[in-house]
Amino acid sequence: MAYTVIRTDLLSGTDVAADLVSLRVYDADGNPIAVENGTIVELQGYEDGQREVMKAVLATSASKIEDCAIVATEEVMYDERKKNLDEFINEAGTIARGYIPRSRNMYSITKDGFVGGTVPAKGDEVGIGADGKVDAAGTGYGTIMAVEIAGRYTYYVIKIA
Repeated sequence: MAYTVIRTDLLSGTDVAADLVSLRVYDADGNPIAVENGTIVELQGYEDGQREVMKAVLATSASKIEDCAIVATEEVMYDERKKNLDEFINEAGTIARGYIPRSRNMYSITKDGFVGGTVPAKGDEVGIGADGKVDAAGTGYGTIMAVEIAGRYTYYVIKIA
């Protein structure tokens, strides 16, 4: 199974530490879940007894962008059989890195980061969809600025509204 690959092109967290968070993602029942890079999560405050690790749930179309983060952990794979970026997933219970989305920030994801793998065209508006994925049929989150092929991956560049 291929997972989403992300590029943090112009996310402010790459050089503004205040826009980076450490987080762990939970389901509706409070159980830790695995999450792909490129997933949009809604931050729910810090975990009990923590000062650095935030509790997060998968974002929905009702989530406010200012309460969200974009999961983008460095792809370190401990299974030496895995070699490609699309084989990486943040395992359930692990701490992931998140970027706080800011207006005019840009990042890129592969087609697996879109609801149902349905990709938009350049210039299309996108929204937040099911399971924290970007929805090509939605609105209010951002605009597709470019579609770029880099090596084996096709990236869709999203400019946050």
